[in-house]
Amino acid sequence: MKLHLDSPSTPATRYWLGGRLPLGLAGLLFLLLLGLSELLLQQVQQRREDEQRQQVSSQAGELRARLLNELNGTLHLATGLAAYLQSRNGEIDEAALQPWIEGLTTQSRHIRNIALAPDNRISYVYPLAGNEGALGLYYPDNPQQWPAVQRTIASRQPVLDGPITLRQGGQGLAYRVPVFLRDGRYWGLISTVIDIPSLLRELPEAARSMQLEIALFSRPEPDSGTPMLGSAAWLAQAHSQLQLPVPGGQWLLLARSTEPASGAVSMVWLRLLAWSLSLVIGGLLALMLRAAQQQERARQALDESRQRFAQAFVTAPQGMALLTPQGRWLAVNQQLCHLLGRSASELQQSDLLSLVAASEQAQASQHLQAAQAQPQQWESRLLDAFGQTIDCQLGAAWVEGQPPCLILQCQDIREQKRIERLKSEFVATVSHELRTPLTSISGALGLVVNGALGEVPASMAEMLRIADQNSQRLTLLINDLLDMEKLEAGKMPFNPRRCSLAAQLREALSSLQAYAEPLGVQLCLQGANDVMVEVDPLRLQQVLANLLSNAAKFSPAGAQVTLGWQVTGDSVRVSVCDHGPGISEAFQAQIFHKFAQADASTTRQQGGTGLGLAICRRLIEHMHGRIGFDSTPGQGSTFWFELACQPLPATAEDSPHA
Repeated sequence: MKLHLDSPSTPATRYWLGGRLPLGLAGLLFLLLLGLSELLLQQVQQRREDEQRQQVSSQAGELRARLLNELNGTLHLATGLAAYLQSRNGEIDEAALQPWIEGLTTQSRHIRNIALAPDNRISYVYPLAGNEGALGLYYPDNPQQWPAVQRTIASRQPVLDGPITLRQGGQGLAYRVPVFLRDGRYWGLISTVIDIPSLLRELPEAARSMQLEIALFSRPEPDSGTPMLGSAAWLAQAHSQLQLPVPGGQWLLLARSTEPASGAVSMVWLRLLAWSLSLVIGGLLALMLRAAQQQERARQALDESRQRFAQAFVTAPQGMALLTPQGRWLAVNQQLCHLLGRSASELQQSDLLSLVAASEQAQASQHLQAAQAQPQQWESRLLDAFGQTIDCQLGAAWVEGQPPCLILQCQDIREQKRIERLKSEFVATVSHELRTPLTSISGALGLVVNGALGEVPASMAEMLRIADQNSQRLTLLINDLLDMEKLEAGKMPFNPRRCSLAAQLREALSSLQAYAEPLGVQLCLQGANDVMVEVDPLRLQQVLANLLSNAAKFSPAGAQVTLGWQVTGDSVRVSVCDHGPGISEAFQAQIFHKFAQADASTTRQQGGTGLGLAICRRLIEHMHGRIGFDSTPGQGSTFWFELACQPLPATAEDSPHA
């Protein structure tokens, strides 16, 4: 059966997500978004400027229409006067002409004067007051005005000239109408001088009401001189340029908006917003690509881990398998097939429990269920293809995946069992063979040391005392070895009965006082709420004696060893707490193993066989309890065991005493 481990990523995926490509893509997207946002902002700004230009052009058109209306109304008066002279064949009747001209000038407030210049000499001016300096002016003698007058005569069309410096003072516009009689003869000029300040007085106020600033030039180009109205300082910022057709030429009206530049401020905020969004989107893309990159790396690491697992699974020196939660085989390695003498296809048609000895199937099922919560390890007998049992050490742990499964480790321990059996038989044989002569030796030494056979010479007393102590220690070792052999063989007698826990603890404490006093260690009892426990009192005392003697033995002189208990629900925890050196972390995992001791120096200083805690564990487990410890190196240790308990009967309550 093969173990399939599919790779979720491809080389192309690893290429595109590897290296610095994600950051490059994020940077490229950021620049692209930045360019698009700038393009959009420029379009928005251009549209706003176009709308502003259209609005300014519309408003400037209103101002142009108003100016032309005022100007044309004034110029038409001079045109009417020319028609009057043509009708009279150029004859001037001042008496008849003056009332008629007064009526004309009354209709236009912008006319400064009207002058008649037969043969190019001003011979009539109205009104005369204030214009005396113009009377008698001969145009050919005026080099400033004569070229324009010549062009007007040559064109035979009215011409508006100016601004000009007036001889009578100030500046104005000269509207000159050449008069030709019916026979085609040139008669002269009619010159109407228009007051520029009066003509343009209302125009700036109207522009300000429209939030405009204007400039008016008497030429079609803005750089052709000083404007008649406004300033030439902002010509480059003009939003509108309008031509004004006037007789004989073109005027130019420039306008720009004076409205506060709220659009510019909003463009700044829009630009900041666009840049920020571009940065955020680019950053988010970078984070997404970075996350994808990290995910791809994790996938690669997972691929490598799966490949290593698959390699280890196939080449493991012990049996390995993957099981469904129900115990059916998903995958097995060759070592397991060889151990069970079955092919992978044969195993696939069965499950683990069908290969477990019938008496152990329930236990194996419980371990498989428990392995889904935490790893399990147990011993079991499996059946090979020939129906022979194989002693195996099984370990199971839950593996999350698709699909989730149990990983099973199976190790053949038949050789280990055989060696342990031979060792136990050897130890039991030796122990039995040594016990009888050792009992005789210990008894004889006891009689001699205690003076039963007479006084012992002083030179021999110390040697005999040492021999007596060593024989007693050897007797304890033999007893421990025999107890362990009985426990492993299932021959240890147990006589469980209900008894008071507090009474058992007081008895154990009293029995160990004589042992603790020479060591300078004080034993004390702590606890409340006595309970009934179902135990073998003799074996319980053996456990307590072992734990208390270890605590006293490893505690410094003057220290205190506390024996206590605490009831939790239907169980009670008995603890023995000391203040000795504690247990090193390296030794904690094997402390309940047979012959386990922290180090050789401890054995020499404190003595012991290394069997006591192993015997305690077996005894507690036979009484359906569990045993453990808590220890911090340098701060002492607490050994505890837990038993099922029941409340004391109302007539049998027993209060504990320290």
